[in-house]
Amino acid sequence: MGLILRFLFGILSFIVALIAIGIGYSKLDNVYRQKIFASILNKVSDPNDSAMMDLRCNQLLQHSNVKGHVLEIGTGTGINFPCLHNNTNIKSYTGIEPNVNMHQYFYNLIKQWNIPYEIRLLSNSATDMHEIESNSIDTIIMTFVLCSVPDPLPEKILLEAHRILKPDRNFIFFEHVVANSKTKPFTYRFQKIIEPLWKIINDGCQFKPITNYFDAMKNVYSQVQYEHSVMPVPVFFIKDAIKGKLVK
Repeated sequence: MGLILRFLFGILSFIVALIAIGIGYSKLDNVYRQKIFASILNKVSDPNDSAMMDLRCNQLLQHSNVKGHVLEIGTGTGINFPCLHNNTNIKSYTGIEPNVNMHQYFYNLIKQWNIPYEIRLLSNSATDMHEIESNSIDTIIMTFVLCSVPDPLPEKILLEAHRILKPDRNFIFFEHVVANSKTKPFTYRFQKIIEPLWKIINDGCQFKPITNYFDAMKNVYSQVQYEHSVMPVPVFFIKDAIKGKLVK
């Protein structure tokens, strides 16, 4: 009983803290919120987190899967670059990151390596990648992006990605998903309770059925493949994820 009470007290304390932080964030203008979010993301994106980096580098971004002209949607602070910097299969890298406050962290991270291929970082939205030619990209990468993209823009991103991707090439993704309401009812309800505050604090991120976006692409891409995954993180309500690929 004592363990249950401590758990419930911990959950209540977390919600109270989230409310306080959310109220504070809501009073800030959007530009300053994005600046703070970039700073926080830089602190929590730990390239020394062996469990998380193993998932990124060895399960998702193996060198054999990432090749040619590479485009990453939502580079963030560049946390995927520990997996990419020594990939000799890459000819060039283009990153898309609308939050320009992330750019300084991205460039600071990649300075530690002598990267042999061209790198460019763009700040436009992935819903309109007009600077990228059609059928010009060999590999697209996207990790933890769509939860922060309001409807119906995720569909536009996936369609725009299809335009720029070469035939028979891969779009690799790893995304948060909402917990299954039937198998994880407590986690699902908890996510929905905190979602309004979570959205404010985490740059618009919501707990969404992300698989719906990929399922809608089955008539667009030649293949849509994904599987459910468990995030190696200590926070119980953000463990649910999917990883997979789209093939043009």
